[in-house]
Amino acid sequence: MTDRTIGYAGLDHHHAEPYLETLETLPASVTCACEPDPDFDASTIAPLDDVPVYDDLEQLLSSESPDAIFLTLPNRDTPGAIEQALDAGVDVFTEKPAARTAHELEPLLSRVDVADETVCVSYPWQSHPITTELVALVEEGFFGDMRAFDVRYVASQLSFRDTDHFIFDEDASRGGILQWLGIHWLQLLTVLLEEPIARVNACMVDGSAAVEVEDAATLQLETADGVLGTLHCGYYLGEDLYDTKIDLYGTHGRSSWDPMGREFGFDEETTLELDDASGEWACTPHRTITHEYDPAPGYGGSWGKEFVEAFFEACDGKRDPPVTLQDAAAVLRVLDAAYESAENGEWVEVENAGH
Repeated sequence: MTDRTIGYAGLDHHHAEPYLETLETLPASVTCACEPDPDFDASTIAPLDDVPVYDDLEQLLSSESPDAIFLTLPNRDTPGAIEQALDAGVDVFTEKPAARTAHELEPLLSRVDVADETVCVSYPWQSHPITTELVALVEEGFFGDMRAFDVRYVASQLSFRDTDHFIFDEDASRGGILQWLGIHWLQLLTVLLEEPIARVNACMVDGSAAVEVEDAATLQLETADGVLGTLHCGYYLGEDLYDTKIDLYGTHGRSSWDPMGREFGFDEETTLELDDASGEWACTPHRTITHEYDPAPGYGGSWGKEFVEAFFEACDGKRDPPVTLQDAAAVLRVLDAAYESAENGEWVEVENAGH
């Protein structure tokens, strides 16, 4: 893999240090950074080393010539930052969801389609080995006709989180737990289901006076062919605790997976449970597949590293980005429908579902 120089924009983000740790394990050198918030002390970011830190991305790009830029900026500012990087001829790896709404990404979509530069949006769970196994099972017909799904992303309460951070600011982010955590499973559903989510019915609760965004959300989802499912997410638990699941149901088989485990981390193991209803596994209709994590630093551990490696391969023209800006826009359209539904109390059609 080609050695490359990296600029990093947006140090005041809980994923910045893990991404920098991932980059330390790859043939890449972070040569410059920027942080727009003058109150943030960049020296607190241990993996950054002694590189110049600029006040904004414009200063960085006019003073430095990185091969790629990593962005963990507010959703409000990310589309403009992507455009600045493209203007400078720099590849982009950006934190999800890359904008507050799909509409904010629309002006960039046609440009990215014909640009020489590569743009990748960070949804690394799709690189997890269990996700790869599920995709293979879907393609092999294990599930038969998909009928339903049930997914959950419950995390620690807001009292254990920095609610003054921009991720909880409505203007900077647009949404709360659905936009930051539940969105991971919405994106995975676009990978696992055989057709797009077409309709959404959502209910959200602003249960904390500390923030202006939702701290709980429940979504009913329906695909174009009538597969029904739910997503529930909320900040309910004790410090550093999680409760997650991704369950799929088909006419021939069923799967159940807890991606996170009780505490967030990328070590120990995770297990996929499978039940065959077709008779193909008559002797052992219930099976488990256990993935033992190979300890590795950075965001997503070893499979997060593989996601970034796939981005670098796309930059070198060897493959498409693992998640494109078009893919990110499709996920945002589902979110747009969900927030609209929560406001009007009705089912909302997802714009351009399947496009």
